[in-house]
Amino acid sequence: MKYIHIAGTNGKGSVAEYISNIILASGASCGCYTSPHLFSPTERIRINGKNITEAMLGSLLKEVDSNNLAVNKTQFAKYTAAAYLWFSRKKIDYAVIETGLGGRLDPTNVIDAQIVVLTPISYDHTKILGNSIQEIAAEKCGIIKSNTSVVSAQQIDDAKAIIQSHCDKLNAPLSFISDVQITSNTLSGQRFLYNGNAYEITSIGEWQPQNAALAIACTQNIGISEKAITKGLLSTIVKRRTEYIQGEPPMLIDGAHNTSSISMLLKTIDRHFSNTNKVLLFACMDDKDYASMIDLIGSTFSHVVVVSADIARGADVHKLKKLFSKHSSCEIENDIPSGVKKAKTIARKQDALMVVCGSLYLAGSKFIQ
Repeated sequence: MKYIHIAGTNGKGSVAEYISNIILASGASCGCYTSPHLFSPTERIRINGKNITEAMLGSLLKEVDSNNLAVNKTQFAKYTAAAYLWFSRKKIDYAVIETGLGGRLDPTNVIDAQIVVLTPISYDHTKILGNSIQEIAAEKCGIIKSNTSVVSAQQIDDAKAIIQSHCDKLNAPLSFISDVQITSNTLSGQRFLYNGNAYEITSIGEWQPQNAALAIACTQNIGISEKAITKGLLSTIVKRRTEYIQGEPPMLIDGAHNTSSISMLLKTIDRHFSNTNKVLLFACMDDKDYASMIDLIGSTFSHVVVVSADIARGADVHKLKKLFSKHSSCEIENDIPSGVKKAKTIARKQDALMVVCGSLYLAGSKFIQ
């Protein structure tokens, strides 16, 4: 089994989806391990596009506990060990592995990957990973092993320098993706040119062509054909990452939860919905820089509804309301179901687009559909 290991701040899940579907289009078998889940923990561990069953996941987690196989006692480490067990026993050709947090100390970092993929690096989890881009990048680069090929997204200068330094020390061949040229961008998807070849994806997200290009560079590196790459990209549906859903009201759902991903969401909104009324349903975790996110996004909406996506870890909704109220009308709802109902009601009255963002936990809620 060959491992593809993905780290970075934004886009890891999307890149993992693209790579996995390209590998499947080539005829090879592929496992995919991502986090967090949107609807069910079984989504985290998949083979050939199918979730692990609840029964199998439960059995593997018991085995992990009984034999003390996880690298630490966190639930994420246990899921990771379960995924590695299942992938190994199924004797798949490839396993696409997304880090959970950082890289150097991440529970996934017990493998020797055939190739490491680095998505754009920016500020996130600063209390754990460090307060500078250099510190965060160094943690992400911790998954790079000696002589391992590395493919990276285009990075800001501080991150790029750290990546280059790590690769030089480890004699790890490094390449950065080149520019992507968008040729068509509609609510049905996007077409773009990358290194002279034409590709198409169904996602409308501003950064998705770059995510797709990173998957192209990765799979070209491991020898997958252009035919499979084209087919795999077009077959990929990236759930809850700038996902547009027609309806009453129409919704744009995104797990954006830091300033860089919020900025990309705003570009998508400006591109497709600049002349449309917009209502926001927002929640985020307390460890996020929600003040900066709200400064970026607040004035875009005529009305904002804030909720808590997680009782233990969620940001104080009263603090969120105070910050949003500087920009637009804002109100609090007690929970996600009532927040969804309120935001939908307001959006219908205003003939508005309903936008959901701030947390993958919110974006993945079963009440948002």
